[in-house]
Amino acid sequence: MNLNELNEQSYTELEDYWVRVFLNVVQDQDKENWVIPYYNTTYSNGQKIIDMNPIFSAKSKINHKSIRIIHETDHEEDDVHYWLDTNGKNELVIICPLSQQHVRKVKGIIERWIYE
Repeated sequence: MNLNELNEQSYTELEDYWVRVFLNVVQDQDKENWVIPYYNTTYSNGQKIIDMNPIFSAKSKINHKSIRIIHETDHEEDDVHYWLDTNGKNELVIICPLSQQHVRKVKGIIERWIYE
């Protein structure tokens, strides 16, 4: 699926999918301690921003860690890339192709980062 094939409904379903994936990882923590989404996902007129940057975001109310997942549809490499943005924040940034095969890897990255 590429960005041109997404409508607002399918985009919302993809966002909801990543929320479920994330909540599955933090199941032992108090889910109420996370602001989801953390980043604004709509324009001022209420229309959804459909650019997959980020497709998911969250921030902990306790330790102030944040996470941002970005889907890239035209990414040459078929792999997951991630780093910690420590420039004034403690944010895990994950970039991955839009593919089911990468979910397990992304979940492991999130889990290690949250519980380190």
